[in-house]
Amino acid sequence: MDLRISEGSGTNTTLDDQSVQSPTRRAKVWEYFQQELVEVDGVMKAVCKYCGTKLTSKRNSGTNSLRNHVADTCSKIPVEDRKRFIATMRKRPGEGSFVFDPRKNRECMVKWCISVKVTFNKFDDPFFASWMESLQPSFSGVGRQTMRNDCIVRFKMMRQELRNELQSLNSRICLTSDLWTSNQKLGYLCLTAHYIDANFILKKKTIAFKDVKYPHTGLAIEEVITKCLIEWGIKEKVFTITLDNASNNQSACDLLRESGRSDMLFGGEHLHVRCCAHILNLLVQDGMAIAHGAIDKIRDLVRHIISSPSRIQAFNEIAERSGLSSKAGLILDVPNRWNSTHNMIMEAIEYKVVLKRYTEEQLEPSPDDEEWTNSEAIGEFLGAFEEATKAFSAHRSPTSHLFLHNVLCIHQALRNENWQINCVLEDLALAMDSKFDKY
Repeated sequence: MDLRISEGSGTNTTLDDQSVQSPTRRAKVWEYFQQELVEVDGVMKAVCKYCGTKLTSKRNSGTNSLRNHVADTCSKIPVEDRKRFIATMRKRPGEGSFVFDPRKNRECMVKWCISVKVTFNKFDDPFFASWMESLQPSFSGVGRQTMRNDCIVRFKMMRQELRNELQSLNSRICLTSDLWTSNQKLGYLCLTAHYIDANFILKKKTIAFKDVKYPHTGLAIEEVITKCLIEWGIKEKVFTITLDNASNNQSACDLLRESGRSDMLFGGEHLHVRCCAHILNLLVQDGMAIAHGAIDKIRDLVRHIISSPSRIQAFNEIAERSGLSSKAGLILDVPNRWNSTHNMIMEAIEYKVVLKRYTEEQLEPSPDDEEWTNSEAIGEFLGAFEEATKAFSAHRSPTSHLFLHNVLCIHQALRNENWQINCVLEDLALAMDSKFDKY
């Protein structure tokens, strides 16, 4: 017999067709009824697996009678199974009801995974799967390999979208690049593109993060940058590139200029833009070399304390007796980053009493009163340059229009007569002023 059963979507299929359909295409409600229909008074009916009730599935109502039986009528269906079915019921078109979309669910999970930097092995956690199933019973588990593959697919898709956007620009692209060595002694180069899109919105996109083999010569840097520009198809759109004020960077820019002069504005005359934040760092570093005496003693003392849990505990006990909050660890600077040295000095000054008592109790060497006075003066001096450094280092807004004002403020600060009251500060300011004139 060719019995036609109307599905909720309005399409007609035969029972014979349904019996061979894949489980994903057959209505969910049939899982609660016996596979074979029975004939009652010449009418084919479905039999409930739980209570044995026989129900007719009419053409004009689809499987609604079966759905209603499972959702509301049958008292022998386990509560959890009933809830699971109700959550997955598909509503008639036009009612505006939610329909679970596994594909959209996967897309949202990928975005969430990337946004909050979730490790892929978290998706193998059984509690994650049970949590998702409690929210949506139709959720199908996603393992770490599947999530990894989905993230790679999305990355490639977004990369192509960005590539198309950059190639379709009618304007030029400004680049910034930084080259550094990790604590594993590996060299890396990061290349960032800055541009104005069709809606006149300033955008910033990291287009490369590459390892650079030693030695980091100008030729090696130029080859990495050129290869990246060719991959993105934007070599002829470059306007400027901002790099640190180092000889290898200058050499790299000379090579870039020679290879693409015909595509560059003004023949590449303005291609290389020096990084003002880096120049300011060089100024301060040269000055700090003169004032290293007091700073070195503070650095050595801080390094000594934080290198042992027992010393940190002894330090914290003194801090609590002095009415100051305990510390998980004092700030130890990175010598080639003057702002971290400034932070170390200012915190040491805040805990000056604690540090002096600690050195007395532990019989450790300590800065004398004159060196503490010089350190306080140096901390105040460096604070005058902190605002300029923050302005130059901003990465979410343009900074070129701030250059002249901040450079003039730095020049005025270096010529301030107040530094003459302290011989260390006077020497420091003179050394920095000499470098200022050079750069």
